[in-house]
Amino acid sequence: MGYYRAGFDVVGVDIKPQPRYPFEFHQGDAMTWPLDGFDVVHASPPCQAYCALKTMHNARIHPKLIEPLRSRLQLQSHCWVIENVKGAPLFSPIMLCGSMFDLGAHGFQLRRHRYFESNVKLATTGLICSHAKKTLGVYGAKVRNIAQEKRHYALPKETRGKPVGVVLPQSWGFEAMDCGWMNIKEASEAIPPAYTEYIGKQLIQHLRQAAG
Repeated sequence: MGYYRAGFDVVGVDIKPQPRYPFEFHQGDAMTWPLDGFDVVHASPPCQAYCALKTMHNARIHPKLIEPLRSRLQLQSHCWVIENVKGAPLFSPIMLCGSMFDLGAHGFQLRRHRYFESNVKLATTGLICSHAKKTLGVYGAKVRNIAQEKRHYALPKETRGKPVGVVLPQSWGFEAMDCGWMNIKEASEAIPPAYTEYIGKQLIQHLRQAAG
């Protein structure tokens, strides 16, 4: 959505069906999908192999696709962006957060760090990551009061009981993320459109300059 708002025509490709995707969509493998004809390719490989989920007691094995995707994209002549989480093997990425774009809902600020590597130099001029006292996160198919969640799980397991005030209404997450066309599981893995709109505008400027 952010790239669309920046001025691009958008085509989505995913190995699984995405019935709520708002633009042209094709079900297919990103590792083999033809890339001819695109000005920009944005890749968001699964993050589970790089995020905190990998340390959980019931962690499953997830594919690490950043390196093979990068190798594929480096063979192309177009612009490309790879997005992922902290800890992912990205080269000189920029970091974007909801606090940089005043994203939030009902007095909560959206705290959501995502990292972007590109073969185009991306700037973050004037953007500052500065978290308010009340922040919410959208992960694990829930909207969460981050500070309250940390306080709860800092208590001894045998005495902390059930979490109170940790889970917030789903509608608050959709509002903060600006992604009301998704379900909560999809929002848990999504990028706020503000991030890709910001990047997309820089890419359009780069393409125009390259075209003379």
